[in-house]
Amino acid sequence: MDMEDLETIKRSALWAAYGDAVGFITELTDEDKLIWRAGLSRIETTVPWKRRVGGKFGVIVELPAGCYSDDTQLRLATSRAIRGDGKFDVEAFSKIEIPVWLSYALGAGKGSKAAAVSLSKRDISWINNFFEDNGCRYIDNGGNGAAMRIQPHIWASVDRNNIKTFLPDVIKNAICTHGHPRGILGAVFHALSLSNAIQKGIPPGPNEWKDFVVQFDYVAEFIRSDKELNDFWLPTWEKLTGQQIENTFKKVTEECLKDIELAQQLANEKPMNQYDKLVRDSGGMEEQFRGSGTKTAIFASFLAWVFKDNPLEAIITSINLLGSDTDTIATMAGAILGAIAKENPPGEICDKTYIEEEASRLCAVSHGLKSKSFTYPDLLKWNVTSVQGNFVGTANNQLAISGFGYVKPSGKLYEQKGKNAAVWQWLELSFGQHILAKRSSKSIKIPITNIPLQNEKNKVGNNLTEGVQESLFDKSREKRLQHDNTQKHTLTIDEATKKVINLGFDTSTIGSMLIEFSEREDGIELAIGFSSIIAKALRARAEREKRQKP
Repeated sequence: MDMEDLETIKRSALWAAYGDAVGFITELTDEDKLIWRAGLSRIETTVPWKRRVGGKFGVIVELPAGCYSDDTQLRLATSRAIRGDGKFDVEAFSKIEIPVWLSYALGAGKGSKAAAVSLSKRDISWINNFFEDNGCRYIDNGGNGAAMRIQPHIWASVDRNNIKTFLPDVIKNAICTHGHPRGILGAVFHALSLSNAIQKGIPPGPNEWKDFVVQFDYVAEFIRSDKELNDFWLPTWEKLTGQQIENTFKKVTEECLKDIELAQQLANEKPMNQYDKLVRDSGGMEEQFRGSGTKTAIFASFLAWVFKDNPLEAIITSINLLGSDTDTIATMAGAILGAIAKENPPGEICDKTYIEEEASRLCAVSHGLKSKSFTYPDLLKWNVTSVQGNFVGTANNQLAISGFGYVKPSGKLYEQKGKNAAVWQWLELSFGQHILAKRSSKSIKIPITNIPLQNEKNKVGNNLTEGVQESLFDKSREKRLQHDNTQKHTLTIDEATKKVINLGFDTSTIGSMLIEFSEREDGIELAIGFSSIIAKALRARAEREKRQKP
């Protein structure tokens, strides 16, 4: 493996985590609250601090120096979902990683949480996650929750000069949770900016940004060319929005070009003044646009371009513009600047070793080297609820978390009393990550089918805090799908729907698959989920054909 490329990917990952960690302290706060959080009115590196979690009546927890937020959490989730052969396991990402993330999310946005709750439902998959909950709608979800997590697709790409090696996965990743073009195209813009920086060894500037915006046409073309997206996702999306996707993309393209023109006009001012003026004049401090996927991507690229010789100054400038989306802008700028940095970030970063391990694994994937895959539970037997505190409980009389397996408590308990009684505690996962997870104060039993497969020799004992799980990288997803001593491939709902699309909704195929699902354990739920997806796709296709008639 190319050692220079390895250092590039590792530093990109570390600077991204560092930007997140320092920006998390100043996120959505003012000077008085910042002093309460960290005892400082200005942040220049990672420090211990405190934060209230669990809402207005939640608990105040102590966070260690280097504690990162949902940005890095979801970036690691994306990384795990990229298999050793480089394929993005979008089903495991959307149905396991994102719902389970609800139990340990730190600083998450309303839209991303609503998307995660929806994906926890059995009949919802990544291509039909059209949620609408408490005024939060999928088609309006244009925040930066997707853009901040897609860097692993670039790190794992076998050819970063060829956008077809990474943009399809970036698009699918974003569509899992974000339905507004700003959310999808912001992820695309950032992916192109990061890829360009890695390839050329220098952050791209305004001229390259305009070229990136031109690539938005490719996104619409890809969605129409992908049978799964074209037959299942797009008809429903266009029906709900009342617009063709090309038209909405064009509007966002014009918004981006306007912001880029403003950035070019600021080129002669001092760097710190440039950034402040760009964010304010383009609406980045306003509630309507703060956290916009496209604006965040442009702000991050602007920081990287202006401070290309001083990544630390870029991060400090970003995180101290109080009232902006400090952590996400800093984490995305950090990913770009880290790719050209000569040194690692100066402050502490939680889970640094694990972050470096994942970066190294993805770099190996990009070079076509044999790499291990994360082992998830069998999706056919996966069963969770959307209740945040019910992902953590006991399995085999040992503390565990659905999707990840057995855990070790690490740190004191933070207890919330009253009607919404719950407990927060730091947990150490078997693969090296630490999460501040919420769990019910009542005893919750985790179904053994929600625990990643393990060898019999590594069965756990009865102690609730000391069991150790086998490394989750020890089995490939292919072996997972062939467990239970059977040689027959067990079809998943996503595989079944793809086959139905490819065969033009052949009725005999649909019938045979419906029978196969109904004969399995949890057959009723599987059959209902499969039927629901097929019915929605057929109705959407009929509506589309009706609109196309003269």
